[in-house]
Amino acid sequence: MARHVVILGAGISGLSGAWRLGDSGVKVDVFESSLSVGGLAKTIREDRYCLDIGPHSFFSNDQQIVNMVCDLFKNKLQPISRSVKFYYKGKYMNYPLTAQGVFFEMGFCSSVQAIFSFLKGKISLHKRIIAEGEDETVEDWAIANFGEYLYQTFFKLYTEQFWKVSCSELSSRSIPTHTRMSFANTLKLLLRQKVNKQGESLIEREMCPTYYPDTGFIEIAERIAKLIEQNQGHIHLGCEVTGVLELSDGKMRIFYQCNGQQKEMDCDYVISTIPLPLLTKILSPSVLPEVLSAANKLEYRSLVVLGMLTQKQKILNCGYVYLLNRPFNRIFEMNEFSIHTSLSEENIIAVEMPCLQDSIIWTATKEELFDICITSMAKDGFLLPGDVKRLFIAKAQYAYPVYRKDYAVHLTCVMDYLKRYKSLATLGRCGEFMYMDIDECIKRAFNFIDKYNGRL
Repeated sequence: MARHVVILGAGISGLSGAWRLGDSGVKVDVFESSLSVGGLAKTIREDRYCLDIGPHSFFSNDQQIVNMVCDLFKNKLQPISRSVKFYYKGKYMNYPLTAQGVFFEMGFCSSVQAIFSFLKGKISLHKRIIAEGEDETVEDWAIANFGEYLYQTFFKLYTEQFWKVSCSELSSRSIPTHTRMSFANTLKLLLRQKVNKQGESLIEREMCPTYYPDTGFIEIAERIAKLIEQNQGHIHLGCEVTGVLELSDGKMRIFYQCNGQQKEMDCDYVISTIPLPLLTKILSPSVLPEVLSAANKLEYRSLVVLGMLTQKQKILNCGYVYLLNRPFNRIFEMNEFSIHTSLSEENIIAVEMPCLQDSIIWTATKEELFDICITSMAKDGFLLPGDVKRLFIAKAQYAYPVYRKDYAVHLTCVMDYLKRYKSLATLGRCGEFMYMDIDECIKRAFNFIDKYNGRL
C-alpha cells in the first residue's frame, strides 16, 4: 500500500517534491493557504493582464532539469534573450558586473579607481580577521572580491537599500552562491581561460538559455500541479494548516482550516516548505521557548511589486534594471518576457520594493505606492503620470531570508530541534532558510525525495 505524505506549501519546492513522490506512486496531499499555486513564482492575473512577483525567467546549467520543465510544455517553451542592466553614476551598465564592464563601461576615472582599489585589496596585509563562530559579512566579501571603491560606490549602497540592514551586519550568505564570483575569475572567463573553482560565477550561469511561459511564470507551477493531480495527488488551495501533531506510533496528524471548517488528516510523513517561524508555532508537542525565540530571529524580507499599465513600448530596452537611491530597487518590463502578459499594444512596467513587514510600503495601497514612485520614474524618463492607465499590486510577505551575521546560530538551534520529529522534514527557500533560484528549488526537492523516499 502506498505511503501517504503531506506537503505544506504549494510553491515550487513543495510542488516539485509532490511531483517526484507522485511519480513514485506515493499518495500526496499538498496544502496551500493562498488561492493559487506557485509561491514566490506565481503570477497575479487580473482580466487578461499578468504581473509576476519579480522579473522571473527559468534557466539552469542542469540540462536534465531544463528538459523536464520544457517537457511540461511539450517542448513549446522556447529560449528567449535576456538583458539586464544596472544604473551606475549616470550610466547603464551590463549586469552582472564584469571585468569588461569595469574597463569599458564605467568611465575612465571610475575604472582606474576600481581597478587600483581591487589590486590594493588583493595585496593588502590588513584584512579583517573573522572571529571564531562569526560569519564573513557582505562588507568583508565585497571588499575582498571587488575592492573598497566598488564596495563603497555600489555594493554597500545597493545592498543596504535592498536589505535595510548594514553590510557589516549581514552575512555574505546574503549573496547567492552562484554570484560569489571574484573579479579575477570573471576576467579569466572573459579571456577564455580555464577557471578552476568549485562553483559557477554569475556570468557563467547567466549565459544559460532562459525560458518564459506565454502568460506568466506561474504556468510552470500550474503545469506541475496538473501532473500531480494526474498522479492522483491532491492540492488543497485556500487551506491553512493550523497544527502538526506527532502521534505515538510515529505517524503525523495535521489540523487545517478550509472554507471556515476545522479539519484534520493523518499521514505517514510531513514535508514543510513554509517559513520556519510559522512551522515552529504550529508543532505539537510544543516547541521549547528558546527554539521559538531562535526561529523568530530568522527574518524574512517582504516584497511589494507595483505594476503600471501603459501603451509605451521598449521603455527599458532590456528585461530589468537595478537602480540606487530610488523608492524601488529594480524596474522591469513584462513585454520583454512575453507580449502575451497584456493586451495588444499595451505593456506593464513594474517596480520592486523590498520592505520590512508592516512598514509603510507594505501597508500602502497601489495608488499610494504610485504616488511614491512616479516622481522618480518621470525624472528617469521611464513614465509620466499620464502614461499609466491602470495599476496592479503583488505582495510576498516571506520573499527573502535575511542572513544576519549571527543567523547560523539561530538556524542551527531550530534545525537541531526539528530532528526530534522522526516523520517531519523541511524543504525549500522558506523551509530551509536558504536563498535558491527556481531550478535549484526543483533539483533540491528531487534530490531530497530520491534520497529519503524509502524512509518517507
